[in-house]
Amino acid sequence: MASLGKDLASVRAHLGYSLQDIQNSTKIPLNTLQAIENGAIFNQSDEIKTYVRSFVRSYGRALKLDDEILVKALNQQEKDKYNHLILENFPELYAEAEPQITSEEEEIPSAGSKGADEDVPKTSSEKSAAETSAPPATEEPQKPAEEEKTQSGFKPAPDPGVRNVNWADMGRRFSIVDQKSTPIWIIGAIIVVILVLAAAYILFENDFFTSETQPAQQTVPEEPIQGNNATQNLQLELSDSPSGESEAAAELDDVLYLTIYAAADKLEPVRIWSDLKPRIDPYWINQGTAFHFEFTDSIRVRGQYSRMLLFLNGHLIENFRQNHFNPAENSIELTRSFFEEDPEWATPVSLELPENVSPPDTVANRPRF
Repeated sequence: MASLGKDLASVRAHLGYSLQDIQNSTKIPLNTLQAIENGAIFNQSDEIKTYVRSFVRSYGRALKLDDEILVKALNQQEKDKYNHLILENFPELYAEAEPQITSEEEEIPSAGSKGADEDVPKTSSEKSAAETSAPPATEEPQKPAEEEKTQSGFKPAPDPGVRNVNWADMGRRFSIVDQKSTPIWIIGAIIVVILVLAAAYILFENDFFTSETQPAQQTVPEEPIQGNNATQNLQLELSDSPSGESEAAAELDDVLYLTIYAAADKLEPVRIWSDLKPRIDPYWINQGTAFHFEFTDSIRVRGQYSRMLLFLNGHLIENFRQNHFNPAENSIELTRSFFEEDPEWATPVSLELPENVSPPDTVANRPRF
């Protein structure tokens, strides 16, 4: 008997495709494809016919078969009348297959033809013998169409309505999904780990792990500049000497003051360590504000370097990130020895602001806490 599934397998092998190739193209499980080729899928009358047809048509599209011919072949298969229809475009395969003669063609004679018995007149002896051997004629009640189909081996498919669909059993019968879905808790755990790692990275970049305490934001200076004492307050205007010139033999004071100016944006925060205050403390400095930080021999600064300017006695410290970055401390480190190399650092001047940079609105000593 001709089989649509076997013909599909023959076409697949003829075209050089493996069953795995069809699975990769259609995403239909291998056991379902095997059920199509051996014809088992057409014998499961309790399944929904629409799904069976969809699988077979997807298989045919993977083989580049004409969809209309495939639909006709499915109709023939459902009526047990399939006659190698899809092999007609493959003469070499069609020649090897034996066309099926349906039972209806065997039983129903052609229109207008008569049997041999009608053409040859019977003799009286033959008539009497026929009448004697013939059983009495009885009328049999006409069987319903559904009963005839059942006896012939074809059971009508149930109405493919929503209520007739066994959704819970569908996956088991056809093995549409053969892989276990990932548990939701694993996905949630992965998301939590990613968020924790992202938060840790952000905190590390902002040096939150190195601060011992984080005080309240200090934006109001506690000790404004008073008087003209250049040593403690780093007076921004040059102090005029009696001759109008700075002292030739100026030396660095015992206590030096580094001025940090939030010139480009708010520093949130900048972290300072010095030998006079050997603890890393964070300071929030608003844009337009400058703070003085005292030290004797060394001081370290860490923060948003692109937003700040550094000064000593009003002199701009240029390229401080390239010239004074200490990788071991992950900070800008300035030492007295650097400023002693040039005596000009000892002479207080007005802030040497770069071009297009406005002077600070507020200048004060560092907040104390």
